Amino acid sequence: MKGLTAPPAWTAKAKGTLDAVRAAMAANSERVFTAHWTEDAVRDLLLELVGVKCWYCETLIVRADVNVDHFRPKSEVLDVPGHPGYWWLAYDVSNYRIACKHCNSGGARYNGVPEGRAKGSQFPLLAGPRARTSLDDLEREQPLLLDPAHHGDPDLLGFDTAGYARRSNTPYSSAEADSGLCRADETIRILALNDSRIVPLRSRLMQEVGVLARFGDAPEIQALIDAKVEPQAQWSAAAATALALQRACNRPIAAPAQPATTPVVTPVLDPRRSRVDLRDLLEYLDPDDLKAGITLTGRYNRTVYQATLKSDGELDVLGRLWRTPTTAARVATGSRQIDGWDFWRLTIAGVEQTLAEFRAKHFPPATRP
Repeated sequence: MKGLTAPPAWTAKAKGTLDAVRAAMAANSERVFTAHWTEDAVRDLLLELVGVKCWYCETLIVRADVNVDHFRPKSEVLDVPGHPGYWWLAYDVSNYRIACKHCNSGGARYNGVPEGRAKGSQFPLLAGPRARTSLDDLEREQPLLLDPAHHGDPDLLGFDTAGYARRSNTPYSSAEADSGLCRADETIRILALNDSRIVPLRSRLMQEVGVLARFGDAPEIQALIDAKVEPQAQWSAAAATALALQRACNRPIAAPAQPATTPVVTPVLDPRRSRVDLRDLLEYLDPDDLKAGITLTGRYNRTVYQATLKSDGELDVLGRLWRTPTTAARVATGSRQIDGWDFWRLTIAGVEQTLAEFRAKHFPPATRP
């Protein structure tokens, strides 16, 4: 979000406050962050970009306070002891994101049960050294959370026809493979993007767009579609997904090529996939067991948790589907640090083993992509 410029008067005022914060740090005294980011001069500047909606979950913010979130938290970083927060970015408008209360500070629910801590002061990294001072290079950090203002990040999030946010059909990055984490899954978990109050409404919107798209390109129909997919509209990314799916279905089916000229197509596998999710391991499991669902168990703080491995490689935890074992384990236990490959265990032919052991048997580290 580079290039966004705050009014000079606001910038001067914010600079004075930041200088005071810097002086307090030098004197080892308490820092005071005056909330200049809540002022209309900056908030209205942000609202002009995509309207009054949360940049994370795309829900319209109606009759509620509009929160300005610091993408990199200003005063502390959860789970990083001793980190002073990205205090030097406290008044940098490029670090601001419009957020609803649920994404910013919690309150989302799944089937009536409170879920997640929301973003708050969380800022986990996928890879790279963490910046601790204003002299450190932020470009070397690779955030785990998807950034709605970063080019390419929104494309990593998709939606299924039931209205659930899911990882889009894109290859894993090298950093995801090295960490065994999926950025989309972790973002969905942390921000509770599949809040049970949102999913049915998002699904209904996608159905409406699909129905409209079937009517063709009549101007009045196109105007209705445009109103649902424009950036300022609620859940416009889900609406755009539904539109793309329906238009793909509307395309005429090309006549099949002659067998003699049909090239042999070799399936292209994601070379990093077996380091993040379970799909490449399914062929080593009994198809009948997979059809019924294979029970995985894990123990944490004297409590046993269960997940069901489905035939498509997804893990069902408390009625929600997750692609990656680590995110599924974090959802089940509430731990933000647990490794799902070591946590989940399955039993094959009477032998219990962790997913990590099962993977190592079929994809030894020396030969793993």
